[in-house]
Amino acid sequence: MRLSRIIIGLAAIVSMAVAPVLPASATEYGGGNVEGYAAQSKLDNGTIVELAGKDSKAVKPATSDQLQHMFGVTVDRNQLSIRLSNDSLKNETYVAVSGTYDVLVSTQGGAIASGDYVTLSSLNGVAMKASTKESTIFGRANGSFDGTGTVLGTETLKDSSGASHAVKLGMIPVTINITRNPNIKSTKVDVPKFLERLGQQIAEKRVSPVRIYLSMAITAVSLITAIAVLYAGVRSSVISIGRNPMSKKSIFRALAEIILTALLILIVGLFAVYLLLKL
Repeated sequence: MRLSRIIIGLAAIVSMAVAPVLPASATEYGGGNVEGYAAQSKLDNGTIVELAGKDSKAVKPATSDQLQHMFGVTVDRNQLSIRLSNDSLKNETYVAVSGTYDVLVSTQGGAIASGDYVTLSSLNGVAMKASTKESTIFGRANGSFDGTGTVLGTETLKDSSGASHAVKLGMIPVTINITRNPNIKSTKVDVPKFLERLGQQIAEKRVSPVRIYLSMAITAVSLITAIAVLYAGVRSSVISIGRNPMSKKSIFRALAEIILTALLILIVGLFAVYLLLKL
């Protein structure tokens, strides 16, 4: 009995010492949702992929010109605790769409530090440090890569001026979270809040700043034109009555026509604004 108590006590002490370590290491790598997909050709582990066309069970390396189509990253099947194979999938590859997994990265966007946002580089399926220009990020780095240490290869890229630059390739763990880049510089034209709300109420949807300002210009032109026509008509009518009081009836008839013309100009302008915002 005494020996058994000692053994139980030692087991409890060991479990208490190990318990804090296991969860920490478990959350550092893996997790998330992993599923098998077909591929047009064999893909390297750590390749960022997108769905291939309308076939939701096939993937291909993601391209930088379609960041919004990033889907997940290929993972090493040997690192998965549970995996279900499907013989019907050609070049079956396992893709993680969440969790923390190794991702191929390059130094195209500069050195990557732990905590940096990463997105696709010019190399298909390879990530880089995200700047303020990319609209979508793939996730957040859980490791660092500056082109030294473990380098998987070197690629040569050309910039817009035609100059060649060598970039280093490596692999670091990344926590997958495909979302809008929180550091992106907004190119949205600032619109006063009341105008933005008014445009949305008329159109019953979000309206671009260009349409709002164009609508303001049309409204202003219509209003100015209507006022100018009305002013000129009233002025000429008053002058005509002063010169020939006997023709008052015909002058008032002409004035009424001028007022209707001014109203018609204003109505046509406002209708044009409505169509511009609504369509």
